[in-house]
Amino acid sequence: MTDYELYEVVYNKAYISITLCLLAFLSFKFRNKIERFFDSIGTTKSFLSIGFLGRILPFLIVYVYYGYDAQSDVQIFWKSAQHAAKFELVYRDFDSVYSPFFAYITAIPLYMWDTARAVTLLMILVELLVLWLTIKTYPSENQTSTLFKALIYLLLPAPYIFCVLGGQEDIWMWGFACLTVYAWQRKRSDLVLGIITGLGLLTTKAFFILLIPLLLFKVQDKMKFIAGNAIIGLPVLLFLYILGGDSFLMPIRLAQDPMAVNMWSVLNPLMWDFGFTKDIKLLNWIGLIVILGIAFWQTIKSQNIDIQQFVPKIWIIIFTLMMIVQIGAYANYIFIYTMPLIFCFDFFKHKTFLVLTFIFQAFATIQPSFWFRIGKPFLRFDNLLGPKFAVEYCLEIIVFAGVIYWLSLVLRKKV
Repeated sequence: MTDYELYEVVYNKAYISITLCLLAFLSFKFRNKIERFFDSIGTTKSFLSIGFLGRILPFLIVYVYYGYDAQSDVQIFWKSAQHAAKFELVYRDFDSVYSPFFAYITAIPLYMWDTARAVTLLMILVELLVLWLTIKTYPSENQTSTLFKALIYLLLPAPYIFCVLGGQEDIWMWGFACLTVYAWQRKRSDLVLGIITGLGLLTTKAFFILLIPLLLFKVQDKMKFIAGNAIIGLPVLLFLYILGGDSFLMPIRLAQDPMAVNMWSVLNPLMWDFGFTKDIKLLNWIGLIVILGIAFWQTIKSQNIDIQQFVPKIWIIIFTLMMIVQIGAYANYIFIYTMPLIFCFDFFKHKTFLVLTFIFQAFATIQPSFWFRIGKPFLRFDNLLGPKFAVEYCLEIIVFAGVIYWLSLVLRKKV
């Protein structure tokens, strides 16, 4: 295999990222015309148009016209979904690091099209659904500006690559967080908010639980909120325990290998001799304590802001911190908080933010593929003498700088 064949995916993602950046530049250049077009055809048709052009059409070109098969984690999702489609019990009969409902939801399209591509299409449709929910929950001063934001979001390299080519599910978590705000805006009871967050925990990842105790500080009727979580969570937990024993603990038992990009991967070449990164479980616990400590501190500081402002702020804080301090974090996690970063603050008005965000995201789409193809190294100082490892380390530093930049923006933001 030639070097080009080995790194073809990396090159293709670089080409796609550059193309997306150019399209975004042209979109801003012709923003007035685009917004007038949105205004002329209406909100629904505008959203369907940009959703089709930004997600469905690329899917048809890549997976139907060219016939490429879905790659990355989608293959794992597909295999789990095949077991779920046969009504096997998650954790007991097949492995999963995701919440119990996830495999059964991803199994639904397999009854019509039993291929990993069907799971990718589901991920795209869910992302578009979450995007629609977000623009309804966090509209701009006018609808055409909100739709233009949605267009730019669809052109951002990280969501595009991680969703269309990677089939990543991380945006599901933000979907449930946003749904909580949407329900709060419509003056739903704290019981309903508890049920929504409970469903989020059962459907996405164990990470989602980090939001729940922080929301508990913000809701008025804490007992109803806890009851909502219990109503949806305890029956499922009891069901899994009766049929599968303690197998439901699988998502938190499975050990994480060191990944990149995070603080530990960036610092490891400089402190390898000290052996700080050898105890993965200890570092995971340290990371969790740091995340919760800072998140609780920010929650206390945010006592005077409502849930609509609080949720996106604490969401970005949690998951940028996770990318900084968790040794198992990698660049794909950018997908988790890109949508609230674009829609829930006024950063979009600033040219510097937009330029840097596109640059950081472009590098974030390349780094994981390059890292995997050079052997998923957790770099030591002597590795940096090799040109491929040195390039990968530079990519890590750029992406890590982006995460620090986004976190600093949110921490400094007075809402």
